[in-house]
Amino acid sequence: MAITSDGTQAFGIESSPLTIGGVTFVAESLSFNFTGTRSDINDSNGEPLGSTVIPGRVEVSGTVQLAADTTGSNIRQQEFVISATNSDIDGTYLITECSEAQTQGDYEKVTFSGYKKVN
Repeated sequence: MAITSDGTQAFGIESSPLTIGGVTFVAESLSFNFTGTRSDINDSNGEPLGSTVIPGRVEVSGTVQLAADTTGSNIRQQEFVISATNSDIDGTYLITECSEAQTQGDYEKVTFSGYKKVN
């Protein structure tokens, strides 16, 4: 049986398929990174008093199968929405980077990265 790029191969990923730029793609992998920055607090002598973590962006990376008649340029700088049971990842994401398409068997795939929009 040939692999088809019609959105039916979900690979067990809750958010698959993804609709990016009005086109449906099968997500092979999605990874989310919750960033943050540590801020140290010192007294007037430079002795540490404590520290805290300031939350940063939610970043996403993944691999999607290209749908029929699409290319990697179809998803560059596009937005997509994730609505899942995990509310930490729900939201609108902007793709900032996308690889060239790679052929694997009967389908093509691209890797991408981006971030969750704040507003």
